[in-house]
Amino acid sequence: MAVDLGRLKELDAMQRRMGAIVSVFEVRSDPLGNKSFSAFREMMDVYIEMCGRELKQGRDFVTGGIKPTAADIERIEAAFTKAFGVAPGELKAGD
Repeated sequence: MAVDLGRLKELDAMQRRMGAIVSVFEVRSDPLGNKSFSAFREMMDVYIEMCGRELKQGRDFVTGGIKPTAADIERIEAAFTKAFGVAPGELKAGD
């Protein structure tokens, strides 16, 4: 379903705000020196890129979700592994 121009403008503004949040996260987290923690920024970057693709197709990424490519999934899985030390399907409770 096509999204009207007003909603596209809202979504574009939302995507820009998400990008600003990622920038602040990067500035605040870089001095920590914890590469595992920086992986969350990498996941956010991929998410924002996926949102941008949905917008370019005229789709609402909030109500319609996002459709990752194989490359997106690969990047997300690599960042997850970097953050948690195990692949996504291998994370186990430690208690």
